[in-house]
Amino acid sequence: MKGAFYSATGNTFLVVDSRDTKLSDEEKRDLVLKYVNDRDGAIFVERDFMDYFNRDGHRAAFCGNGARTFVHFIYEKEARDMVEFFSYSGSVLGVVDDVVCVKMPSPKFLGSFEEEEFRGEIVVVGVPHLVIEADTQDIDWNGLLPLRHLYDSNINVFTVLEDGTLRIRTFERGVEGETGACGSGATAVAWIQSRRTGSEKIVLQANGGVLTVTFRDGAAFLGGGVEKCSEELELRL
Repeated sequence: MKGAFYSATGNTFLVVDSRDTKLSDEEKRDLVLKYVNDRDGAIFVERDFMDYFNRDGHRAAFCGNGARTFVHFIYEKEARDMVEFFSYSGSVLGVVDDVVCVKMPSPKFLGSFEEEEFRGEIVVVGVPHLVIEADTQDIDWNGLLPLRHLYDSNINVFTVLEDGTLRIRTFERGVEGETGACGSGATAVAWIQSRRTGSEKIVLQANGGVLTVTFRDGAAFLGGGVEKCSEELELRL
């Protein structure tokens, strides 16, 4: 079985080519724990289906940058620049152009929260996110960690740099640490900011690079770069 490592704007993955291989959940978990190491997760590329596992060996319903990586992988292997596939959060449409762009699951607003000195919004984009506007230069992740467990959610902290441009940092559930980027988190933050300002395009500067979220006809489109970071690997269970 073949695989390789990829980075999608700093979100790092093992991509497993399982288009012609049937793997059980236990086998997938074993591969994750054996090969992912300090990367964020693993993408199992099945026939028209993306199965995503976080670093801790648990499945996540969706990963935005993982979806973009899935599209890039299919483009490499099958020369398709438009890819439609399914995930545990529903169907996904992706396009390869100057960047790799995917139509994200529709953001769902679950309300606001306030816990001690922290306040923000709860938005589900395939997976749950807490969105907090605060200083991104100095984040006390240990102080925010109780929120991660209380809401069983990712945490996204953002700052407005200028109109339409944000700085974002994310503590990711299942990675249990800060990530280089988070596509679904970027979409959640952009959706909140778009509701506040009416902007149809939001640029987000993550640790690993720049993501864009564009809103058209009620849908959110996530764009950014993807690169292959290793040669093909022979994966063994």
